[in-house]
Amino acid sequence: MKKVLACFGVLLVGAAVASAGQVYAVNLRDTPNTLLSFPVSMPAENIVANVAIDTFAMDFNSLGTTLYAIEYVSPNPVSFGTINTTTGAYNVIAPLTGVGAGENATGLSVDPLTETFYLSTVIGAGTNKLYTVNPTTGVATFVAPMSGATELFIDIAIGPTGQMYAHDIANDTLYSVDKATGVTTAIGLTGFAANFAQGMDFDYADGNLYATVYTGAGTGKFVQFDLNTGAGIVLADTTPWNAEMEMAIDTPVPEPTTLALLGVALLLRRR
Repeated sequence: MKKVLACFGVLLVGAAVASAGQVYAVNLRDTPNTLLSFPVSMPAENIVANVAIDTFAMDFNSLGTTLYAIEYVSPNPVSFGTINTTTGAYNVIAPLTGVGAGENATGLSVDPLTETFYLSTVIGAGTNKLYTVNPTTGVATFVAPMSGATELFIDIAIGPTGQMYAHDIANDTLYSVDKATGVTTAIGLTGFAANFAQGMDFDYADGNLYATVYTGAGTGKFVQFDLNTGAGIVLADTTPWNAEMEMAIDTPVPEPTTLALLGVALLLRRR
């Protein structure tokens, strides 16, 4: 524990902590879809297995033991379940209920402070909604509309302090989101003309927000979003992979004391 706290002490004065997260991404351009896995710090097209479902919303629980996903069958999300990170097999927990007709599931994110599952949906630009999901029954409960007249929020992610963020591909902007009211606040332009499915998640080892940004026709980047400016910092070019990816990062939430230190570090970083 002393070594862990020492590492986060270094972070408090501005140095970065080496990332320990493992990315799991579903490539929706493959036939069939494939599950990729690579360390956050070493992006690579490492194919683990085939995945028999389409999914645009997935996340790990806070312990990092289970990868949850929402199955999509056009034109609606249909079930809530888990993806085996070794075999790619999808196990249905329950039908997904409570979501309005024609709403596409765009993001799934687990709050590390409360273990609450949040779901974002969209029908079209300006019609984004926020739900919670019961991970045992698959019942979605409406929270609020996500504010904005032109935004199309394609994914959500919740950081170690409990703050939610959303990626808008209509205006190519990163937003912060109030989980209770759905009110969104623009942070800044991402710098990418993103289109179609996207992935986004936090690595709790370093507190950074990472994303698989798809820009169409097989082109894309693996990036880190700057939480102060919204800009995407390119870590790898995924164009050679021909990949359009939904993703989640497997990294257990730190112990409460360590998590609190990381939260303080992120707040200091944003000043």
